[in-house]
Amino acid sequence: MKRTGANQPPRGARLGDALSQQTKQQLGQLRKTLAEQAQRAARARLAESPPPWRRRRGARTTLEMQESGFAAGVEVVRVNAQPKLSSSTKQRSGRVSKPERPVFEYWDLPNNAASLESPPTTISDLNRSRLNNVLTEGSKPKATDGEDLFIVLGLDFGTSSTKVVVRLPYETGEPAIAIPAPEPCRSDQDPYLWQTVLWLRDEDIFSPWPEPGAEVVKSLKHGLIQGQCNVADSGTGEVVSVKSEVAAAAYLAYVVQYVKGWLQSNRRELFRQRRPTWLLNLGLPAASYDDLELAELYRRIGSAGLLLSDIGTPVSVEAAEKFLEDQHVVESGASKEAAEELGVAVIPEAAAEMTAFAKSVRGAPGLYLLVDVGAMTLDACMFRLNQHAGSGDAYSFMAAQVRPLGVDSLHWFLAEGKTKPEFIRQCERALRAVVWNTKRVRDPAATNWKPGNDVPIFLAGGGASNPLHKEIVDSLGPWLKQHTRNDGIRPLKIPVPKGIELPEPLENFGRMAVAWGLSYPSPDIGRIEPMRDIEDIPPPARKPPGRFTSKDDM
Repeated sequence: MKRTGANQPPRGARLGDALSQQTKQQLGQLRKTLAEQAQRAARARLAESPPPWRRRRGARTTLEMQESGFAAGVEVVRVNAQPKLSSSTKQRSGRVSKPERPVFEYWDLPNNAASLESPPTTISDLNRSRLNNVLTEGSKPKATDGEDLFIVLGLDFGTSSTKVVVRLPYETGEPAIAIPAPEPCRSDQDPYLWQTVLWLRDEDIFSPWPEPGAEVVKSLKHGLIQGQCNVADSGTGEVVSVKSEVAAAAYLAYVVQYVKGWLQSNRRELFRQRRPTWLLNLGLPAASYDDLELAELYRRIGSAGLLLSDIGTPVSVEAAEKFLEDQHVVESGASKEAAEELGVAVIPEAAAEMTAFAKSVRGAPGLYLLVDVGAMTLDACMFRLNQHAGSGDAYSFMAAQVRPLGVDSLHWFLAEGKTKPEFIRQCERALRAVVWNTKRVRDPAATNWKPGNDVPIFLAGGGASNPLHKEIVDSLGPWLKQHTRNDGIRPLKIPVPKGIELPEPLENFGRMAVAWGLSYPSPDIGRIEPMRDIEDIPPPARKPPGRFTSKDDM
């Protein structure tokens, strides 16, 4: 962690220079204790082989998710300019070079960009006590005997807010519960949205609630995707930089710890004479699923967060760092099988959302477009749903993009001198690139492009009701009609499932759809075919002009 500001030590000075020998020994012992805690927590998850969720008769292993590089041809944006020909070259070749086409550049947000919603600044003593009690309950040692109780946490880690649905997949009725967010941490006063923010106290300890003098740590998800550090400004001139993966792991630890405590406090009957096994399904933007490094990072922070939730003390910067560096956690990042051993799976949000649709209304096989509008990002993905008797659903990802073009992003771009029409063009280009690349080389034979047919589309996310983004998505219809002669787009909605328990009223299920889909055991979500594993289909070769048409051409 780095601190910069008005009160800086002399150049070359170190923090250790000001510490007494006794304090240094205490810090050394703390580091040793944290390392031992990390090892014990990981060993506890791996104590039995195979893991407990594989012991259940008939239980299936976690689906194999193949991360890969972004498929070639998904985005055709940059045009490589050809070198200009001299007049002599033009004369020799007999050709005149075409004028260069302009290069389209996607925008990037400034480093300080964050969701515009202000985090809470105070918390009452009563709310602090209630939240602390739930966290304490969530970190208590679990039972080591009794019948297995499998609990899947579907965690939608959003830019502005986080949503959680838990499922008990092997209990009677397969109950699922939407977990209310703690009142002091709610986003837009929505009972199920937990603001994706943390606070950092002077002693380098993260807090899930505001404290006097503590600094806000925002942009947790944006920092992971952009590879930037989170910056918290206390308003005093001091800036604190924390590695994005450290802050994200600490945040996930508090969320998981709270969910455990909420269930054990409000559904005690579930845990009587039962041995709970917690499984974490963490959502990842569809375009990022093919990003090897980001998928690895998500598995690491998910594994570290799940293990940290059991340590029973406030999460410090050093504790999060130690758990992220633990051998088992590092291995979970490098291997999906190793992550599975710790009970963690990283799943594309588009597959989770489609799972929510398919299991709610049994969506028909075919090509679909998902557009998720968040506070900071616009995530578009086109995929084919395949259903096979006896083998469940399968998702073939055709093309995807995630761009910093969410609802709040417009504010930051306008502050940089960009214009609203330019922003609209950015959004249109991102969506059309996904659709057209699918049409051109990824799935050109789909019936969706033909007259009398259309493209089914889901508009989801917290910004789905934003008039500007809704207008941009609706414009895909006339554009498709013009260029494919089909009937445009067909909006779809995911209904509120009958099997979900809602402890508090829910106004907009669309914001919970990803968490609902993630709450299924990963084998039930379906088989995922990443973009790299699907070859492009080259367009048919054009016949030379004037060529005689033989019977072989018919």
